[in-house]
Amino acid sequence: MLKFINKKIALQWLILLGLLAFSIYTIVNQKQIISENGTTFLFKSFAIFSSNHIFWGKGITICVLFLQVVLLQYFFITNDYVVKKSLLPACFFLSILLITKSLTIISPFFFTLLFLLFLISIDLNVSINRLKNNALWAGMLIALATGFDVCCIILLIIAITSLIINQFSKLKEIIILLFGFSLVYLYFFSFFFLTDNLNEWMLTFREISVFGFIHSGITTPVFLLISLLSLSVIYLYFIIRIRIISESKIIKHRNKVFTFIIWSILLFSCLFITNSTYPHSLGYIFVPVSIYLAILVQEKNPIFINEIITIVTFLIFLFLWL
Repeated sequence: MLKFINKKIALQWLILLGLLAFSIYTIVNQKQIISENGTTFLFKSFAIFSSNHIFWGKGITICVLFLQVVLLQYFFITNDYVVKKSLLPACFFLSILLITKSLTIISPFFFTLLFLLFLISIDLNVSINRLKNNALWAGMLIALATGFDVCCIILLIIAITSLIINQFSKLKEIIILLFGFSLVYLYFFSFFFLTDNLNEWMLTFREISVFGFIHSGITTPVFLLISLLSLSVIYLYFIIRIRIISESKIIKHRNKVFTFIIWSILLFSCLFITNSTYPHSLGYIFVPVSIYLAILVQEKNPIFINEIITIVTFLIFLFLWL
């Protein structure tokens, strides 16, 4: 079935529009904001704004979702992960969001995915002058993102590794990246200091509790262990399989795949520093999982192993959110 869908771009458009319409319907009718406790100041502000202005809160959420879909497709197509153009990354992404009820209860990772997609869409393999500008904007973007979710600090590491891999350790550009990050935090500090709200700003960071999935109210550690182990095995399969597939490609393509693998590993590490409860903390891997699944669909495989892996992945997500 997936092979058939992959060959029919018109069918992919139909599925994508259907999923997008259902996603918007879900946001309009069922959207809630996760508890503010332990979240950072910009996410708290968004939660308060959404409570006071329900219509605008839902509108912003829909706009964020639309941007995520557009940026995901842009990143997938411009990096030439597959020969044939495909809308499957967006289809997989929306399906996972719906299955995991991530559009019903909005968590900080929802914004993290947006900033991640913005970041990886910034070209860091350009001329020196453009690279300096892009590094500055990337640093400022990451600093803004940490106001929504503390795990966005991982995006800073992702940007640095991208500079090292694609530019062979451009120290000056890394310093510019860190300067852009610091510049935004200087603005935050100045704003809260001048408005006499500095203690309130600092309090939002003191409330952060890492390893939130441990305190998620799971009654048995066996459930946590088995589900984490299953997802880890599948995630590892994705990484190894995509790496093997890329070995037959040109060097430029192999570098892109290697960079993406590093990103996906770093995103998985968000599970261990987030204050979000389990299984909501798994939201950080939705983007790489969607891209991995879309790449595997394009590849030939014996006994429909890729289709089986796709079904198992969706079943695990469905089981965790039941």
